[in-house]
Amino acid sequence: MKPFVKRNLLAAVISSAISFGVVAAAYADAPFVVKKISVVGLNRITLDTVKSYLPVRVGETVDAAKTADIIRTLYKTGFFSNVDLAEQGDTLIIKVTERATIGSINISGNKQITKKQLLDALKTAGFNEGQPYDDAVVHGLKEALMQQYYSLGYHNASVDARVTQLERNRVGVDIKIDEGGVAKVKEIKIFGNNVFSSRQLIRKMSLSTGSLLSFITDSDKYSREKLDADLEALRSFYLDNGYLQFKVEDAKATMTKDKKSVYIHIYITEGPLYKISGWDIQGNLLGKGDEIRKLITIKNGEIFSRKQIIDSTTAIGNYLGNYGYASPSIHGDPSVDEVNKKIFVKFQVDPGKRIYVRRINFSGNTKTHESVLRREMRQQEGSLYSLAQIEESKRRLNNLGYVQNIDAKLEPVPESPDQVDLLYNVKEASSVVASANLGYSDTDGIIYGVNLNDQNFLGTGKGVGIQFSHSKYSYGYGFNYFDPYFTQSNVSLSVDLYNQRTTPDSIKLSAYSTNTYGGTAIFGIPLSEYSRINLGYGFEHISVGVEANSSDQAKKFVADYGDVFNTAKLVAGWTYNNLDRSIFPTEGLVNNLNLELYVPVSTKNKLQYYKASDTIAFYQPLTRNFIVRLGGDIGYGNGYGGMKDLPFFKNYYCGGIGSVRGFEGSSIGPRDNNNNPVGGNVLTDASLGLIFPNPFGETVRSTIFVDTGNVFYRRFNTRDFRTSAGLQVEWRSPMGMVITASLAKPIAKHTDDRTDFFQFNLGASI
Repeated sequence: MKPFVKRNLLAAVISSAISFGVVAAAYADAPFVVKKISVVGLNRITLDTVKSYLPVRVGETVDAAKTADIIRTLYKTGFFSNVDLAEQGDTLIIKVTERATIGSINISGNKQITKKQLLDALKTAGFNEGQPYDDAVVHGLKEALMQQYYSLGYHNASVDARVTQLERNRVGVDIKIDEGGVAKVKEIKIFGNNVFSSRQLIRKMSLSTGSLLSFITDSDKYSREKLDADLEALRSFYLDNGYLQFKVEDAKATMTKDKKSVYIHIYITEGPLYKISGWDIQGNLLGKGDEIRKLITIKNGEIFSRKQIIDSTTAIGNYLGNYGYASPSIHGDPSVDEVNKKIFVKFQVDPGKRIYVRRINFSGNTKTHESVLRREMRQQEGSLYSLAQIEESKRRLNNLGYVQNIDAKLEPVPESPDQVDLLYNVKEASSVVASANLGYSDTDGIIYGVNLNDQNFLGTGKGVGIQFSHSKYSYGYGFNYFDPYFTQSNVSLSVDLYNQRTTPDSIKLSAYSTNTYGGTAIFGIPLSEYSRINLGYGFEHISVGVEANSSDQAKKFVADYGDVFNTAKLVAGWTYNNLDRSIFPTEGLVNNLNLELYVPVSTKNKLQYYKASDTIAFYQPLTRNFIVRLGGDIGYGNGYGGMKDLPFFKNYYCGGIGSVRGFEGSSIGPRDNNNNPVGGNVLTDASLGLIFPNPFGETVRSTIFVDTGNVFYRRFNTRDFRTSAGLQVEWRSPMGMVITASLAKPIAKHTDDRTDFFQFNLGASI
């Protein structure tokens, strides 16, 4: 056997030219015609796979140049760590040593970056179990992981990768991470500023030297990415306040030797102040010049603001987007008069081509029928592109509650420049509110039961639920059904059947008991995209029990009106809802106005009364992911005809989560002759909250709040309001249930009020 030249992997990678020269020298005098090819040393790689890569076939001549090409090609596959070539007669023998494969990957020591994120990153880079092992790739991955930790402010982080041999030519890779301590900002100084104080400028930055919320916002954790973003924020601030020539001359971040502290010094030049001398708009305005000009917010004599120019061009683009122009070109070009420090802005508008939406497609919906999503569309197939209708369709999908992370994407139609396809990608969330529950409420004590409430039953978009609940206050059964598209004209139907027994005295309320069963059917008639009228009817049977220790009010009511009642219930209401999503909304208003009228179904029954209520919640985004929430409830009930008062067992109550937190549930307001809370016929409460960012993601919402309110009997007096302040945290569990916990301290209370610092509850929240 005549030996060829042997080449290892390093030589092949570093210099294929050297390989070519050596092999050529060995084979310059001995070319031969290959009649057979034999590959020796294969285990995991198949012979056909190797032959598919070979640059030589049976019948071809092999010389020095060809041997170099064979070696380079086989190394390039990444399958082999060694390649030998030999000649035996007219047979080309290729001896290979397969590279070890990765048998296992273990990661330890990571906290700031999850194991799944790290494994996904390794997989994306081609470093995965079953793949060939490469030392060079491991070194690159170590460097990449280090940079990732540096970007998060962990400059003391270190990454070590150890390789152990396993059976069957496999290796195990153990990646050990030492995250170290994060570098924190100890000082921020700005030099060169005269117009704005350093305090004003630092407030525009995300980095800070620490505050009460730093443990949540991580504002004192240094990273170069944060600093670069803050420098851009400073540029934007100056450009929005007329300083066109503002510059960041230098930004130094000096780290202490222990890499735990950072001192930031920023050197700037503010430049002169510029003002607007005027503006003009040119281009194809589509005959809508008057409407478009109203969208331009800059005015003569005002201080120049880049933000106003951007806002104006964005508003014009959105306006044109509602008339079928999906990609308009709009520029606001400033002409600078350096002598007078004036700027004239020229807006240039090119609407481009008018676009039609050919098809609307959906992806990500594995359970939900496409028809359920499609009926929420306000952008229609075959019609002009409309940005407003596309966004409204997205909002309506978000409000379904069982799809989230809606993304709308335009896809060009080949050979049809005036058409696009619209793809809505959705992620399905659990539509089941809860399958079972066992818990504790500070108001109701131990709670257990079954609550199957599927908002998207069998993917149809219809809601079906059955409930059984038991607590020391009440127990009951229920069934509900909701069809949001009961008719083709979008009239909805909701049906509720229920049976509930209550014993309020078991939670220190007025002593009596009720047994209620009934049903209600309500039709929702749409008035607009955001509002609808609700009309319904129902029946309710109520039996009331009083005891020796019952209040005088309860005893007198039963003596006057009896203890068994059959009533018809008429329901009317109005709902307005333009929230951006149904659970954990960030923007919009929801208002529910409801009127219930109870009419006796026989002359023997004297129970006739009404209840009117209004519930409102408003969300307004602020900067840096902060959101203001305003909410409140008002309610009023009374008897009519022969009844003088609202039945005591239909009273409103106040206190606890969903009302005035920091007080025991339902404990605020009038009391009976036994000094137990009895509720009232007048309800009013209000809440102001600041929703702030937290490190736990979108499934957790944290709110600082102030609550106030009370219930009254026949009167209303703000001096009797109870007020509290505190912190509330809500978690949307994978089962769809929202778990709420609050810490609240009363700041306006009476001496005999029942307070409760910690409270929690289960249920949906807006």
